[in-house]
Amino acid sequence: MRTRPMIIAHRGFSGHFPENTLLAFHEALKLPIDAIELDVRKTLDGVLVVIHDETVDRITQGSGHVSELTWDTIKGLDAGIRKGKEFTGEHIPTLDEALELINGKTKLLIEIKEPGTETQIVEILRRHDALEWVNLVSFHADALVSAKTMVPQISCTLIGGEPVGLSDEVFSDFVHTAFSCNANSITVHYSALNAERIRYCHERYLFVGAWTVDKEYLMKELFSIGIDAVASNFPNIILAALAA
Repeated sequence: MRTRPMIIAHRGFSGHFPENTLLAFHEALKLPIDAIELDVRKTLDGVLVVIHDETVDRITQGSGHVSELTWDTIKGLDAGIRKGKEFTGEHIPTLDEALELINGKTKLLIEIKEPGTETQIVEILRRHDALEWVNLVSFHADALVSAKTMVPQISCTLIGGEPVGLSDEVFSDFVHTAFSCNANSITVHYSALNAERIRYCHERYLFVGAWTVDKEYLMKELFSIGIDAVASNFPNIILAALAA
């Protein structure tokens, strides 16, 4: 039984370091967190890389869709300079690189951004002997169904956005979608949650997470209504709020 919610470093320690980089993961591992979350997309030549957006424009000096760029092009981009000159030289890592660094030191949540990549993701997880410490998460229920078919023992989480909170009926439908894809848990925008909805999930033995929680008062509110996990860009702030 947990005595406090899981604290998940969203895209690594992304509040202070360039998101989804090895540096952000390395710094997150220095904190007493429970998990790291990252995002995966596929390059033009089939390499799985760790990046949230469809394009490289926001986080690098380059431009273009990840799916239309080769790994050789992407690995030459600077993924740190937009965060600050002191981070110049950080690159977009491959999923292999991230797994080698984290290596079971904490739990890892891998968001499947593109349905159809789950087969390759599972193959890489097997190669790294990582199935026991990885949880696959996605907005795409079909991707989770596919992953669970390949590896029934793997933990999976269905993600829901703000619209999930529009009504109790919409929230209930989302929960049943999670069950239909054999997810062990859900994670939704914090605005979609209240005590009754969390209780509804707990009565059905469903683990509930919230994203993206960066304020101390939000952490305290979520803790008071029974949240199981929070994802934060500033896990240091959330850890301090829990300690208080």
